[in-house]
Amino acid sequence: MDAPTKAWALNRVAQVALAGVRERVRVRAPSAEGVPRSPQDVSAEWLTAALCAGAPGVRVLSVAAGPASVGTTTRAGLAVTYNEAGAAAGLPTRLFVKCTTTVAQRLMLGLGGLIDGEPGFYTHVRPTLEIEAPIGCFAAVEPRSWRSIVVTEDVASTRGARFWRPSTAITRGQIEDLLANAAAWHGALWDSSRLGEWRWLKTPADQMRVIDSLIALANRTGVGAERARTVIPSVLRHRRADLHEGMRRSMHILSQGPRTYLHGDLHIANTYSTQAGRMGIADWQVGLQGSWAHDYAYLLATALEVEDRRRLERDLLDFYLERLAAVGGGAISRDAAWVAYRQATLYPYFAWLYTIGRSRLQPSFQPADTSLTMIERIAAAVDDLDSLGAVGL
Repeated sequence: MDAPTKAWALNRVAQVALAGVRERVRVRAPSAEGVPRSPQDVSAEWLTAALCAGAPGVRVLSVAAGPASVGTTTRAGLAVTYNEAGAAAGLPTRLFVKCTTTVAQRLMLGLGGLIDGEPGFYTHVRPTLEIEAPIGCFAAVEPRSWRSIVVTEDVASTRGARFWRPSTAITRGQIEDLLANAAAWHGALWDSSRLGEWRWLKTPADQMRVIDSLIALANRTGVGAERARTVIPSVLRHRRADLHEGMRRSMHILSQGPRTYLHGDLHIANTYSTQAGRMGIADWQVGLQGSWAHDYAYLLATALEVEDRRRLERDLLDFYLERLAAVGGGAISRDAAWVAYRQATLYPYFAWLYTIGRSRLQPSFQPADTSLTMIERIAAAVDDLDSLGAVGL
């Protein structure tokens, strides 16, 4: 980390920590213009201001937060009741909220350049897309404290959604539905001028530089490789330095044009199935701009068991490319797409080594068994596809 970046980071740590202390000392409900600290702090007054500004006479009468889960954000469902005008307008009575409640959460997302990702997506991007993903209701970030909130529909209630477990087998039709979904937003925003207008969007290479400067990625992923050594092929265990360099090269390649909007964290645990049989995508926090292959490889390498991926990956690539071209994306040759897919599997490998290799001071992102399942699948893909060879190593 260079001196200016270090000084900025230390200053932001101090500001965010001080804001956290003040919040604890002055426990009070947020004003209608403020950003609630936690799901339990979302009041009827605040929700009225957030949701009902464009509906005269509508008012939230009560709001009750359900049990919260804690990870990179604090998440909970909300049960909402309205006055007669609100009930007549058909406003949602079941919502889902994500807050950066703790100082650790705010620093993780803020210093990592991710704090504006999901608010930006639900405010500016989601309304322009016809995809299977939650509808956003409100999102905001308080820039000094990095206190943030995202309010969406609760797809478990509105669509009967069940969030996907990596241990659950996925059918060809289901993975094709997810790929069609990805092709829809990749095509809609292919080489779009709007990508430059959405200032929070970094390229994969930019994002990796930020993360590496803050958390010494090689050290934490080295710990992760030791913890996951039983599921990593021996040929990869002996090429750690090459793998890190390969990931750096891969992220540079994935940052080249033509660019599109990227989910950025498109692993299978961030997907869901609806009661109607559709496959959808949630958790839009990372948001990047870059090559389609970043999302594609991440999804394919994590969604499919190893033998299924080996059997289907060429057919699925053809399926995705056809869908992409049909919805306005660029025409990519199969050979070029295959190389891009091979190159793009390196980042998911490191993302999950970091997840399982976290220090005791960092939030727990995923259960260990989930991490091991993901690493086993991705490591096999990196080996099978000679991803290092694809980036010149």
